[in-house]
Amino acid sequence: MDGPQTHGAGGTEVIELDADPDAPARGRHAVTEVLTGWGCAESAQEDLLLVVSELVTNAVVHGAEPIVVTVVRAAERVRVEVTDGLSEAPPHNNRAAPTAETGRGLSVVTRLACAWGWRASPGRGKTVWAEVPLPRTA
Repeated sequence: MDGPQTHGAGGTEVIELDADPDAPARGRHAVTEVLTGWGCAESAQEDLLLVVSELVTNAVVHGAEPIVVTVVRAAERVRVEVTDGLSEAPPHNNRAAPTAETGRGLSVVTRLACAWGWRASPGRGKTVWAEVPLPRTA
């Protein structure tokens, strides 16, 4: 896939990504375009984009293709869902060792999101979701 494939209607957008190393950056870029189209101020997008980056990174590292990012607009918050093709690998929010280079992604999500969780869909993968406060300006 050359770039993220985006489609949706109304307050929901779906972004399809490959599981390659630049998927988190491509996911952030696609979500930025969605949020801008919804009238969200650029200054208010930072936390949500970090959450997108962490969840997509986890899907690339610990999951399997296909990776699908779903962005859902609600009043004063945005829900982002990242689905990957591996339902046997539930997310773990473990405390990383101080010298570890990885293992802090879900801790970041926990701090930035007002809610997060996951669900398995046997035979279809798992979805990790987070809701982040995001006031709209337009």
